[in-house]
This record gives sequence, structure tokens and C-alpha cells, in this order.
Amino acid sequence: MTDTALQSVPQVLLEPFTGGPVLTGAEAACVAAALTPATRGELLERGFAPELIDSLLAGGLLAPAPAKAGLWHRHGWGRPELLVRAADASRTARSGELPAATAPVAGVLDSREAFEQVLKRRSTRQFDRRPLPAPVLHTVLAAADPLLSVWPHLRLYAAVQYVDGVERGVHAYQGGALTLKEVGLDDTRLRDCAHQYWVLGTGCVLFFVVDWHALEQAHGAGPDAYTTVLTECGRLAHTAVLAANGVGAGTWMTPAIDEQVAAELCGLDSGSEEALYMLKIGMPRNTEDTQ
Repeated sequence: MTDTALQSVPQVLLEPFTGGPVLTGAEAACVAAALTPATRGELLERGFAPELIDSLLAGGLLAPAPAKAGLWHRHGWGRPELLVRAADASRTARSGELPAATAPVAGVLDSREAFEQVLKRRSTRQFDRRPLPAPVLHTVLAAADPLLSVWPHLRLYAAVQYVDGVERGVHAYQGGALTLKEVGLDDTRLRDCAHQYWVLGTGCVLFFVVDWHALEQAHGAGPDAYTTVLTECGRLAHTAVLAANGVGAGTWMTPAIDEQVAAELCGLDSGSEEALYMLKIGMPRNTEDTQ
């Protein structure tokens, strides 16, 4: 039947990395296409052969979609994890088809000045007890505005710890202004977002939040949309880091965060918003504490 909704089985894309069956290019593409529930007819329209769909169903790689899409979220089957693994599997399967590189991916730094600038941008592990000056935070946020204006699916939330003239708490940043969403800040929950103690102290932690619905409108629902938004987060973080370093602040950043804790901290809409990246900004304890 062409109207039967199908969906990728949770964790199936992990199989090639845990000794399970290696997906062919066609299998990886079909499994990735069914991350978002699709009817058999829709998969056929996308060019997947009926024999391929039957084989994936028989092998337990595809299954009838749950009646409620929220089931995926309630069972902790992380959409980001599935999407990025789908992209990895797809690219692994297609690796032999990609053209060979004609030049090194990165060159060698040819000047001492360039090398010293790179050293200054290393992540800070120890932050001073001084509060972060408000102009520093506003400089970083202003630097992010041009990118945020062309990427409306990305938003910033600021967990303000100790910034001169800015109330401690969680703020949403939009339209060039901070709006207080929650007064006060639980340091334990903030630390648990990344399980790293240097998140604590004075300064501010920025969360890069994606709106899944807006992302789908901008880049589609395929697995490459997720890798695209991660690349955008990296570019946004790089822009913020340069702005912070330019005014004497230190930074530490990571995409390895506990999405559920971050969502609760920022008060995100479950199922439609998710924190993908976090960036700590503060005054470095001294000029030698980066690594």
C-alpha cells in the first residue's frame, strides 16, 4: 500500500559503526529520507525502488511510523543525532564517488603574527572574578546580528551570570535587544549543560538555538540541513569569538551539550526548538590561561 507511513528505526544508522550491516548508498539515502515519516508512495516518487523499500522493511531498517510524532521525543530518540548520523552514513557511502582533493585542506601559517593571533583565540579555561563589562557583551551580540538576520532559524539566548548593568538570569536576544525570560540562574543546571566547571563564574553563556520548523523551511528536511545548521553555528561562534577577543574577553565553546538540560534552562518549546551550541564569554584570569 502506498499510503502506509514509514519511518527509520531508531539507532539503525549507528549499525555500521557497531559491527552491524554496512549501508549501501541507496540504503543510506532511503533511511535518511524516512527520518521524517514518509509514505511508501512518497518514497517511490523520490526514486527509491519498491524492492529496496521491501528489503529495508524486511531487514528492520524501516518500520511503520508511530501514530504520534511526539513519540520520538518522549523516548529520547534525538533528532539531531539521527540527522547527523544519516549525513555521515550518506557521505561514507558516497565517499568513492566524490572527487579527490586537488590541494591541501589547510595551509601552513606563514608568519609569526598569524600564529600569535591563532593562539589568542584558543579557548579560555579560567575566568576572572571581575564582572563582564556590558559593552563587551553588546559588542559580541552586535557582531552576530548580520548572520542572525539572514539565518532566522537561529536564535541566541544569554544566561547572564555577572554582567555589569544586566540582570542575572536567562535572556532572549532578538532584534538587537535582550529580553529577560527568567530571573535568577541555577549554576548547577548551567554547569550540567556541558558538564564542565569552567562554564561557571562571572560573565555570560550564549546558547545557539535552532527552530526546527524554520530550519526546514530554509534548508528542507533532509539530513544535510542539520550539518548545514551546525556549520552556521560554527560560523556564528567564530564571529562571536573574534568580537570577544577584540575587546579583551576570553571564550570557551562547545557543541557537546545536554540538549534537554539546556532546553529547560532556556525555556525552549519542546519538539520545535533545541540548543545546538554554547559559548562562554568572560574576562580571562590572566593572559596565560588559554589552552
